[in-house]
Amino acid sequence: MASIEERLTALEDRTAISELRSRYCWYTVRGLRDEVVELFTEDGVFQNARNGESVEGKAALREYFERMQPARRIPLVMNEVTHLAGNEAEGTCAMTSVGEGAFCGHYIDSFRKVEGHWLFSARSFFPYWPVYQPDAQRVHP
Repeated sequence: MASIEERLTALEDRTAISELRSRYCWYTVRGLRDEVVELFTEDGVFQNARNGESVEGKAALREYFERMQPARRIPLVMNEVTHLAGNEAEGTCAMTSVGEGAFCGHYIDSFRKVEGHWLFSARSFFPYWPVYQPDAQRVHP
């Protein structure tokens, strides 16, 4: 059995990762581009199967999110599953946005702890509705 310290660290890490996912939602809905980019590692990757785009690295992330505008919808994250492995983690969560232009889907995420803070090393979004895009090659963590 893991020690109390290990169990406490795991709880803190899971909470920090959940908070990271939530900050991503809050920042994107408000159009806070710079804040969104800072949630990623220097070599971070973002893939959006909704529009077929994939970008890698802070410069490309900044360019991708530069188009982001404040939205008239609120993203809600739920059903989080996270697997911890030291200073790295992976997981998935469902997301639904409510309001104008609503849609839903799920994220597959990879995380890295950098200088004591959890960041996205990769984030991929796959839509369910209004258009479901199945992918037989997709592997869920």
